Amino acid sequence: MGKNIFWTGMLIALAFTVPVAAFSQEDRIAQVAIDTFKSHVRVPPGTEITFLEKKESPIPDFYSIKLLLVFPDKEVPAVIYVDKAGEKVIIGNLFIRGENITTKEAGPPRPKKIDMGLLEMEKSPFLGDKGAKVTIVEFSNFQCPYCMDSWSKLMGLMKRYPQDFKYVFKHFPFQPGGKTFELSEMAVAAQEVSNEAFWLIHDFFFTKEGQNIANLEKGAVKQKVEQLLKGKGYDVKIFQSALETGRARNRVLEDMALANRLRMTSTPTKIVNGDLIVGLTPDSTLEGYLGK
Repeated sequence: MGKNIFWTGMLIALAFTVPVAAFSQEDRIAQVAIDTFKSHVRVPPGTEITFLEKKESPIPDFYSIKLLLVFPDKEVPAVIYVDKAGEKVIIGNLFIRGENITTKEAGPPRPKKIDMGLLEMEKSPFLGDKGAKVTIVEFSNFQCPYCMDSWSKLMGLMKRYPQDFKYVFKHFPFQPGGKTFELSEMAVAAQEVSNEAFWLIHDFFFTKEGQNIANLEKGAVKQKVEQLLKGKGYDVKIFQSALETGRARNRVLEDMALANRLRMTSTPTKIVNGDLIVGLTPDSTLEGYLGK
């Protein structure tokens, strides 16, 4: 078998740091794998590494140890090889007869899973059918050009599949202050008037005219929003009260706190039926949730 086995990027390390008496044999082997991986593979700070599985390896007297690397937006499985004494570790790709066994055993990366029940969707404005097959919760902000592009694409998708998608908007202006935060405050204050009033202001902010208005000082932006609400017959006093009492500010802060708990770092970020997806999303990816 030896001439048919090759390692690429191979690293052999002696692991003496874990006392044999401290763990059961299975726990000790897993701990050796995790400790050696952390010591010799560069991963972003805060990345979680957990043990998934131990099984016999194609390499004699070695185990295949499957680990899971949990990043903010995805989960990446990895396989490394530890000898049965827990002293030698091989990090790299194992090829047998030209096939990458390490990659095959690990499997592909997958989106990070989020419990949809944690998202407090009932607090947020939404569009679409409440019983839709696919729920998209998007963390966005009104001065992000990628968010504007994302919304433009989603509008087309929802028009094609009006019964199949529910879209929920969450605010993530990054900082608790400044122009972007003020725009979110005004949109939330409009939501207190009604769900429809929110979408009136949301859609305006995501137009060329709205982007130009958004760059004006706060009073001018507020005046324009009030004008739009009055034009549709909405009660502007409700909007003003939400701003003056701080209710709108607190709702934006709640969305931001949720985004931070979920370790989000950019917009747009979507959670689609529990899968966390960062950046612009092709229609084909979202249609895939419909089985199309």
